[in-house]
Amino acid sequence: MLSQKIYFIAGVGTDIGKTFLVEKLCRHFKNAMAIKPIASGFREDDKNSDSAKILRALGLEISKNNLDKISPWRFEEAASPHFAAQNLGVKTNFLAVKNFCEEKIREAKNRDQFLFIEAAGGIMTPLNDDKTFLDLVAELQIPTLLVTANYLGAISHTLCSVEVMRSRKIAIEKIIVNADLPTQNQSQSVIKTLQKFSAIDTISLREFFEKLS
Repeated sequence: MLSQKIYFIAGVGTDIGKTFLVEKLCRHFKNAMAIKPIASGFREDDKNSDSAKILRALGLEISKNNLDKISPWRFEEAASPHFAAQNLGVKTNFLAVKNFCEEKIREAKNRDQFLFIEAAGGIMTPLNDDKTFLDLVAELQIPTLLVTANYLGAISHTLCSVEVMRSRKIAIEKIIVNADLPTQNQSQSVIKTLQKFSAIDTISLREFFEKLS
């Protein structure tokens, strides 16, 4: 079902199901690691933050040390990461984020591990004042799983994401539709339409895991 072991997990927007996908992948593959380098809307005492959920899925203690290992850049404000950093008077160093991801990629290859790198927000969410998550995955040069959902406007948002990623020669292995977040009932029509217009393997989140089992 997956042709590689290292993937960037991108979304067409926020709260789309990226972390849920990463959790399930980490629980499915026992030899797995996952990171979410940048997290906003994060509170140290929140045991249900995206980063905490990833640690639980990996079977790791939710501690500052482990959070630093998977999400070094954490912001309390629930805003685009560049705004959250600006409001603290800091700027996230793109090269440092890239180097962090590349080090994790090297470790995963050396250990023959699965590795899932989760973005924050959508593919065009600014990482800092100059770079977006699109820039990050383009430089990492790893395949992507693009997560979308079954909501009004999802077809346009998803196809726009596909086009901008293709413009940077990013390999999209699958489009995964989270049909459990519907605002319209024609989930199969959404899947078929995305498959037709993108020519990318498109599958519901539920079916993806059924086939993965």
